[in-house]
Amino acid sequence: MNKIYCLTLAIASIACNAYGQTPKLDKVFAPVVVGVPPSDAYIGLSKMPDGEIRHYNYGEQKSDKSPYYLSSKDDGFTWKRVNVSPDMVYADIQSPISGEFVRIFSTTDGVYAIRTKGGINGGREINKIDDEFSLMIKPPVFICDGKRIVVSAHRLGRKGAFTYTSDDDGLTWTISNHVTTPLHELNGFHKGLRWNHGAVEPTVTELSDGRLWMIMRTSQDKHYQAFSTDGGITWGEATPSPFYGTITMPTFHKLKDGRLLFFWSNTTPLPELQGNTGVWDDVFTNRNATHVAISEDDGKTWIGARELFLDEGRNQTDFASKAGIDKSVHQAQCIEVGDGKVLAAIGQNTNHRKMVMFDIDWLYEGGRSNAFENGLHDWTAFKYYKGFQGHCGYNRVEGDILVNHSDKPGAKMLNMRYAPNDTLVGDNDGALWNFPTAKDGTFTTSIKLPKGAKPVTLLLNDRWFNASDTVATYNAMYKLSLDSKRLKIKDEKWHTIAIKWTNNKKAVVYVDGKKRLTLPLENPTELGISYAHFISGNVPDPIGIFVESVAAEKE
Repeated sequence: MNKIYCLTLAIASIACNAYGQTPKLDKVFAPVVVGVPPSDAYIGLSKMPDGEIRHYNYGEQKSDKSPYYLSSKDDGFTWKRVNVSPDMVYADIQSPISGEFVRIFSTTDGVYAIRTKGGINGGREINKIDDEFSLMIKPPVFICDGKRIVVSAHRLGRKGAFTYTSDDDGLTWTISNHVTTPLHELNGFHKGLRWNHGAVEPTVTELSDGRLWMIMRTSQDKHYQAFSTDGGITWGEATPSPFYGTITMPTFHKLKDGRLLFFWSNTTPLPELQGNTGVWDDVFTNRNATHVAISEDDGKTWIGARELFLDEGRNQTDFASKAGIDKSVHQAQCIEVGDGKVLAAIGQNTNHRKMVMFDIDWLYEGGRSNAFENGLHDWTAFKYYKGFQGHCGYNRVEGDILVNHSDKPGAKMLNMRYAPNDTLVGDNDGALWNFPTAKDGTFTTSIKLPKGAKPVTLLLNDRWFNASDTVATYNAMYKLSLDSKRLKIKDEKWHTIAIKWTNNKKAVVYVDGKKRLTLPLENPTELGISYAHFISGNVPDPIGIFVESVAAEKE
């Protein structure tokens, strides 16, 4: 099944919603939480022919070990538990050719394929297709007008990522070659090694020219990618992808109109500490944000790169020490639930995972603003207490940076300063805010610089860093010291600072609308800039600077 065989691309449309689109769905735009998945979110989300939405309870991190699924008949706004027989074997993705549902799963003695007989309410046919154990087997992807099924998975250890393929609607399967990626090495800011698990948790999509595109989780700063020109039978060598992401799961989803969605954690963890050996366990310090972007040109360019969900428990003082493992929101799966609406299941641990609904047009917004109307809800500002706790984590504390506005009763503002604290992994004050990615754009902030306050650095970056992570200053596209002398500010009034950038060129800084200075490009970016990051220095400062608002806009 080569490129010519797959030349005509047609992603099968799910049958019309028999229940009808709800009025609530019409009002959805920005992401809204509508439920909690019953288990790990990367598998189990399914839409039935009559429009019913199900989330099966067969992933890891189950909140309840008994067999059941969650059912919604109003586009995902309300959910009902449906208990099923213990011997029921699930299958969740429907073939556009036969109408049967297909799934692959792994046990300790190998890998099995399930296929319904007579639809979702019929029987089940189960066949062993692999004698070797596989992990994190993703939902089936139908390519070439549905004539081929591709399922991505990986092996234990560092054996790599690969795909299963079927040309007879899930009855028999073949296994591709395995794709491997480089290991993390001791260099730069790292005093130890990251967890070196190799190429794992791959996601696959079909491009309009018939190629398949695979993105893999790795221990590098970026996800790696590979391509197949024969429908997933063989894969080429892995190379760095355009997407940042470390030890987190990527997920492709092709919309019915052919556009691509990509879900990932556009994040970079803290540098590795001395003593980390590159094997399990490690400390996960970049799993509290899930991002999503959309492409109209087969992934050549991407729009959005927005925070779909910030972990609501990210600031918890007992984040790591409380019961449970994998406290993260780095996994995702989605379905289309209505005209332009997407329902995504996100995360792992039951106290962190969520089902989130959003409108695709939200990704196309040209800008965003924030004046702390909802406090730090839209910001990352936590710090880590020293000491490994529980499963792969640190306990946290939200930075003490939000204060009452000095001039506007009832309003809030940031107070960025520095106070040494040797109980923390990093004690710099930091505040991180996301906006729609822009290759050309303007970031604006209103600040006050009291006399005697020490400078705070403003970074414009293309990914999430921990708020207190000073390494971000070395990776940013632009950095500006908010210093009264550099900005030529001679009073303690509020002033508007604007940074206008053009893709991978110098940026211009304006103070109250007047051009004040230029900033060199420190590092190029592939996707564009999507983060503003305020971070303090390391000189004790009881005064600090003040920030009352931020805004960003594409040019």
